[in-house]
Amino acid sequence: MSLHEQFAEDLSLYALGALEGEERQVVEQHLDECSSCRQDLEKLRGDLALLAFSASGPRPPARSRERLMTAIAREPRRAQRPRARWAWWNVLGWAAAAAAIAIAVQFRQQDSDLRQQVAELKTNSANQDQQLHEAKQLVTALTSPDAMRFTLVAGKAPPQPQGKAIYVRSSGTLVFLASNLPAIPPQKAYELWLIPTAGAPIPAGVFKPDARGAATVIRPPLPIGVEAKTFAITIEPEAGSPAPTSQPIMVGIGG
Repeated sequence: MSLHEQFAEDLSLYALGALEGEERQVVEQHLDECSSCRQDLEKLRGDLALLAFSASGPRPPARSRERLMTAIAREPRRAQRPRARWAWWNVLGWAAAAAAIAIAVQFRQQDSDLRQQVAELKTNSANQDQQLHEAKQLVTALTSPDAMRFTLVAGKAPPQPQGKAIYVRSSGTLVFLASNLPAIPPQKAYELWLIPTAGAPIPAGVFKPDARGAATVIRPPLPIGVEAKTFAITIEPEAGSPAPTSQPIMVGIGG
């Protein structure tokens, strides 16, 4: 038997961690010098991994199992080594441990996925609850007997620009719908103003019409309890203004 063949027989035990002491050192020294044995060792380790994972997943290729069994079958020729009698227990123990690790990793991943799905469901549910709450508030405001309605117009030639404002003083809720608005110049925007019965105009939303001249402003931030005299629209810088900088192009009338 050649030196290479002698070490080849020990590779299966080395791959299983069954070699200790001087025998292990001799094999490791040979591996440092022999590229062929290093390649054989990697194949054996791959076969062992496939064999272990087969306990919790698909069966490994038959050629892997055969290659592993062939390598281990060589060992009985050197039966004088006591370790040959308990090497099989190491094989079983190593395979069982690897399979247990594989199963634990799989369960951990499944648990993480389930936690993520539950978190997403909770977030979606919270968002839907918030949207439903806002929709109920809007319906309540639109149907409230306290709602004040204003019509804003500009000119008499068709198509006549027009706006409708529904305002609830007690909650500060405002819904504004516009139609037939002319296109706005670049870097400019329409700004809606709440004109109170006393005091300065209050900004009530910046908007731009779509291609059909339609626009909406829904529930802009407004102080609660302000009594509205009317609403007006001016043309302002795109970001809006804290106070009107031009004459109103549309002013509302109650009713």
